[in-house]
Amino acid sequence: MLAHRTVSVALAVPALAGGALLLSAGGAAASPQPFPVSLSGSNEPQGGLPGSSGSATVTVDPASGQVCVTVTTSVTNGVAMHIHRGAPGAEGPVVVPFEAKHINAGRACVAADTAVAKAIAADPAAYYLNIHTKAAPAGALRGQLAAATPTGVDAGSGGAADPGPGPGTTAALVVLMVAGAGVAGSAGWRLVRR
Repeated sequence: MLAHRTVSVALAVPALAGGALLLSAGGAAASPQPFPVSLSGSNEPQGGLPGSSGSATVTVDPASGQVCVTVTTSVTNGVAMHIHRGAPGAEGPVVVPFEAKHINAGRACVAADTAVAKAIAADPAAYYLNIHTKAAPAGALRGQLAAATPTGVDAGSGGAADPGPGPGTTAALVVLMVAGAGVAGSAGWRLVRR
């Protein structure tokens, strides 16, 4: 009877450890996520500022609600900068405002509602960043947030990403390896003990 309990405990411990690994792997998705933005005056539905262009990186932390932006543009004298909810070509409400002084001036961070931050992180293409100027008060230039470039992109294959084993597979393999090691270790331990 003692041997049966030993095996049960030996099997339960790796299963619990595996569950902890799965939980910690799931928590990694809540870390700050960067989203690149390609800005252009031609993206503005009302015309924008002709010839204007730029790039930005919006970083969203779904857990804390912090949203940061770094912007480099050809626009000078910006009067406002916002993240809006809206599809390409459509106008939408402001969900995250930034101070205009941060246009072309390094990284700026604001505290947003965590529900908004989570929504942006879950579907970045449903949001856009735009910059307003006195000459183009409705919007000088804008761009949709895009998902960050996936890891494993092969630049020599035209940018096609290696699909890999799929979401959650790594965590599942780690759990199986830990559980397998625990079972093998318990079998070895029982042999030594007897």
